[in-house]
Amino acid sequence: MKSRLDHLRRSRNALLAAMLWTSPALAQAPAPAPLELRLADVARFAVFVDMGSIQWTGRTANLRLLQAAESGFTAGAEAFWGGWRHEVIDCDARTISHAGFGSIRAGGQEGPVTGRQNPAAQIPPGSADDAAARVVCDGWKPFAGVPVATSVEQAVSLARPLIETGAEP
Repeated sequence: MKSRLDHLRRSRNALLAAMLWTSPALAQAPAPAPLELRLADVARFAVFVDMGSIQWTGRTANLRLLQAAESGFTAGAEAFWGGWRHEVIDCDARTISHAGFGSIRAGGQEGPVTGRQNPAAQIPPGSADDAAARVVCDGWKPFAGVPVATSVEQAVSLARPLIETGAEP
């Protein structure tokens, strides 16, 4: 009788383990790929290219840029680290089309992406958009002394002292 009870317990435990292992609600999602945020420009904001977000169609790149704000940046009563700018850059035509923005509150909580894709416009030479296009389209690597950030929090902590001092590439 004891071996029968042991067998039933083992069977029950095996069944429970199989249910937990295969249950969609409890299945483990794959870990997100680490970010690769390359600093492209520093002015009122610091702009990082999310290298892992770049999707190419010919010589046109769909991507997002992290726009990091200076220390103490608030909107209303809330503190923000910055936000994600969604962009379409045509490398041959040197145009950019803004395709939405999602805020990032202090602490990392991301808001929804709002806005719609604007018509393409020429990229002004010397602008933050020009710097981002040079990184994306030409492989430019400014700020050699600044490491590539692997998280939004790290990018913000790298950017804020540079914004305060007005660092140049």
